[in-house]
Amino acid sequence: MLLSVRPRYAESILAGAKRAEIRRQRPGIAPGTPVIIYATKPLGAVIGTAIIDRVCEGTPADLWNQYHQEMGVTQDEFEQYLSGIPTAYLLLLSGASRLISPLTLDDMRESADFQPPCSYRYVDHSTLRTLVNGHPAGTSLLSATKLTHEGWRSPSGYLTQARASPAASATS
Repeated sequence: MLLSVRPRYAESILAGAKRAEIRRQRPGIAPGTPVIIYATKPLGAVIGTAIIDRVCEGTPADLWNQYHQEMGVTQDEFEQYLSGIPTAYLLLLSGASRLISPLTLDDMRESADFQPPCSYRYVDHSTLRTLVNGHPAGTSLLSATKLTHEGWRSPSGYLTQARASPAASATS
């Protein structure tokens, strides 16, 4: 999975300060799925990898109550991003690793007609191999993600429900 993340948050993931990536849409991925971290503009580059430990689903309030210390955002940023969304998702990450040399958008576009995703995109082995095309980070990126020739899009259904907070349960 190629995951687009703002540079500030991508750096926090790689530094180990942010372990939970917030998403508005449910990704169809399983625990153990490798993630390629693409830092959006102004950086515009693949800068690292991580592994999905778990995907959590719940109301924004329940997810905030359980995981806010791992999100690397303020409550205002969290609430603004999820405004109007009844159900949110968290990708709990581990094993974050920085590439020795970033794979820039220009590097990828030299090899293929590539448009980075707004949120995330499933990537198969052939596509990733084309994108890295001789880049110094290519071998480590292909190795870190441990891709198979079938790709790594996993079936959906690997979600953990956030526990409702006692206050939310009392008002329901």
